[in-house]
Order: sequence, then C-alpha cells, then structure tokens
Amino acid sequence: MKRKTKIRMAALLSLSLISGCTRTRGEKPAKPVRVKTVETHSTVSSVRYSASIRSAEQVDVAFKVSGYVDSIAQQKDPSGQWRKLQAGDIVQQGTVLARVRQSDYIARVNETKSQRSEASAALETNSAQLKESIAAIETSKAQVNDAQASYDRAKLDYERARILFSTQSITKPDYDASRAQYEVAEAKLEVARGQLQSAEARVATSRAQISAAESKVKTADAYTYTASIPLADTNLRAPMTAVVIDRKVEVGALVSTGVTGFTLADLTSVKAAFGVSDLALQCLKMGDSLKITTDALPGAEMSGHISRIAPSADQNSRVFDVEVTIPNPEGKLKPGMIAALSVSEGAGAQVDVPVVPLTAITRTKDSNSYAVLVLDQRERKPVARLRVVTLGESFGNAVAIKEGVRPGETVITTGLTQVADGEVVKVIP
Repeated sequence: MKRKTKIRMAALLSLSLISGCTRTRGEKPAKPVRVKTVETHSTVSSVRYSASIRSAEQVDVAFKVSGYVDSIAQQKDPSGQWRKLQAGDIVQQGTVLARVRQSDYIARVNETKSQRSEASAALETNSAQLKESIAAIETSKAQVNDAQASYDRAKLDYERARILFSTQSITKPDYDASRAQYEVAEAKLEVARGQLQSAEARVATSRAQISAAESKVKTADAYTYTASIPLADTNLRAPMTAVVIDRKVEVGALVSTGVTGFTLADLTSVKAAFGVSDLALQCLKMGDSLKITTDALPGAEMSGHISRIAPSADQNSRVFDVEVTIPNPEGKLKPGMIAALSVSEGAGAQVDVPVVPLTAITRTKDSNSYAVLVLDQRERKPVARLRVVTLGESFGNAVAIKEGVRPGETVITTGLTQVADGEVVKVIP
C-alpha cells in the first residue's frame, strides 16, 4: 500500500514539473524599456524650404600674361609628402599659385635697364661738361675783366699820346708805340669777350644735353617699370585667403591672357539660396534671422540673416531667389550641401505640435519610413506597437510629429532596438 502511494506521488510530481516547464517555455519574459509621454510644443506656423549652400565669395583667378606654366604651388599631404595644390587646400592672400616662364620677360626688363644705364651715363657726362663750361665762364670773365682794365689804361695812354703828339710834345715813335699798345689791348679784349661768349654757349649746350639725358633716363625708367609689370604678373597670386575649389592648369601648359588657372572661394561665410513664391515673399525682409539645418551635420543648427531678395521672379520657375548669409568660421558647411530652413507664415500664429524625444525614433524594416513604438496598455500587460510617423521640425533633442501619434500617448525611448512590434514590455524608471 505504501509502495502504491509513493508511486502515485512521484507521478504527480513529474506531471507538475512537466507542466511548469511547458509554461516557462511558452511565455517570453517582458523586455525592460523606458518610456516618455508625448508632449506638445508651441511653435509658429511655418513653411519648410530646401536650400543650396553656396560660397559667399568666389573668384576665378586668371593669368595676366601668356606663356608656359613652369611651376605650381605645393603643399604637404598628411603623410608629409609634397604635392601640387588641389581642391580643398587653403591658401593665404598673396600666395603664388602658379608661375609662367619668366625668361622672356626678364630679357625685356634687362633691355630697358641697359637703356637706362646708357641714359644715366650720358647724363653724368653732360653734367661733368656743364661743370667744366661753368668753370670756363668764370675764367673767361676774369680774362675779360683783365683785358678790360688793360684796354682802359691803353686807351687813356693813347688819348694822352695823341694830344701830346698834336702839340708836338712827344715824338712820333712814342705816339706809334702808345697807339700799338692800345690796339693790342683792344684786340685782347675782343678775344676775351669771344671766349666768354663761347663758354656761355657751351654751358647752354650742356644744359640742353642734360635736359635731353634726363628725359631719356625718365623714359628708360618708364620702360623698365612697364616691362616689370608683366614680369611680376608671371606669378599668379591668390587675391584673398580662401579655399581652392578647382585647379585648371598643369605644369607645361601653354596659357594665354585671361585663362583661368584656379577657382577660389571664401568659406568663412556661406550663403543658403532658395526660392519662394510671391505669396511667401511678403513674409521676408532683408536682415531677417533664419535657422538652418542640414543632414550632413545632424543635430547642428546654424543661424543666418537674409542678405539678398531678388527684385524680380525667375522667368522659368516664377519664384523669387532669396539668399541667407551664414557665418562659417570652421568651414563645416561646404558649397553644394543641401540645407533646410523654415519661414514663418502670416503674423506668426502659435500652434501646438506633438513632440517626442529623438531617441524614440526608429526605422521600419524596409527602412523607407520613420516609426515609433507606442505603449499599448489596453491589454493585461503593456505591449509595444510599431507606428509609422511623419517627422516635422526638430527642437533641440526633440522632434515634432506631423502624423502618427497624439499628445498624451506613451512612446518607448530606451530599449526600442531590442523590442519588436507586438512584444510585451516592462516599464522601468
């Protein structure tokens, strides 16, 4: 009897264990998650636009002279090796980007310098001659003065001798000697005066030659300066500190005047360009501040101001072009990026929109849509329900939901990657 009782108890225990194991295997444990109630955020009714990022200032740097390119500026790459300038490199104002062969231009400068040297030598010679002529004038003046004094004495002596001879107070030989001395003195005076006039003529000639030589020196200086301009222009320099957008030349290429060698852009500030209709144009004015975001920089919000509004609509698209200037000191925004911005409508009426944390957003299995996991508490245990949503504007760490959830509903914010649609969850603090 006791043996039958023991057998029956063992059988009941085995059935109990089997039944317990069956329940444990059939039910999955609830996965722990954290949740957040869908709240509302007051915002101004606005229209969202897509904008294209452009450089605030862009310039094509062209060659001023023709010739063969014999060098292009180089920079070190991350490995420390030298390479030619390429797109994305930063250059400082005045940097020589490329250089045209200078030999022909140097020859022209040297030729003008030679002409200048010849003109300078002629000027020095004429200046020396002028000094000699001026010294000759002084000597001639002294000689004229001496000859004049001798002439005056001889004339007085001759006049006295003539009077005395008329009264037969002196002999004829004495008279003839006085007369001869007078004529000699008169001839010397004429010679001295002639020498003075000749010296003065030489001075005038030297001064004319100096004037001509000075003119030649100035002309040679002008030619040298004119020839040095093309020589300096063989260096293609950066007109500003900028980023290289494109390089269009190679060493050995034959370029002519006006050919673009590099395209540079100042990216310390950029412009976001977009188009608006004539109805939206009345909501915009110069200087208005707008917030800009871009998918290339998730979570970053930049501020800019309207710097240009087109005075007329585009003939094809019928929209007005608007530009927003954005400070870009770190160069994070690049030309060609797509940005998004919102423009307030009307008088800026406040509207309440549902918002959820960014951590509550996930992707559907096909990755074509955004979704959230809503906590369904209508059943005995809380269950996660996948719901497709349409995202709106972001507000810091939250994002507006245009469609898909309502304020007051609860969404999963932590652990949603471990939870599937329809699974039981356990809410933890």
